[in-house]
Amino acid sequence: MDYPAAHSMYFIAVLCPPELDKRVLQYKLWMKEQFGCTIALKAPAHITLIPPFWLENESEIQLLHIFHAFTSDMQSIPIRLNGFDHFSSKVLYVNVENNPALDELKLQAENYFISAFTKVIRKEGRAFRPHITIATRDMPPPAFYKAWKHFSVQNFTYSFIANTITLLKLSPGKWNIIAERNWERKNPG
Repeated sequence: MDYPAAHSMYFIAVLCPPELDKRVLQYKLWMKEQFGCTIALKAPAHITLIPPFWLENESEIQLLHIFHAFTSDMQSIPIRLNGFDHFSSKVLYVNVENNPALDELKLQAENYFISAFTKVIRKEGRAFRPHITIATRDMPPPAFYKAWKHFSVQNFTYSFIANTITLLKLSPGKWNIIAERNWERKNPG
């Protein structure tokens, strides 16, 4: 669907720490050098909670207000990455280990943002599979098999603690951070 210039695209994610972002960037750059894949380079390393959605530009202030009001009863979440995986021959990614706390955060964020923007944010039709994308839609099938041969034998582990969500907005050619929010409720003290 094409949207007029009066709309912008946004998504909400858990961003990876800078050190991990740099490591994932090296994988993305390898995919660009080897196979010309560039789409994944447009965003920092992240785990998507609310996938990209279009919103009228005049509603951005409302989106920011609602974003900053989001809280969760979830505490900080330990995230563990282990190896690489793929969705068919379309997407290569760093694997996020099964994490019920992250699943619950996704559900809470989805319910909250859908209730605020029912016309533009909808529940996903597929199960939540948290991951950190290395290459996506611009990877031709022959490139996938060569890339998977490369990544499938590599060891990769990393752990970090997440307690912040990030709102990103698409500008020409790049996703930019426009807001961040610690989701933990503060106890009145």
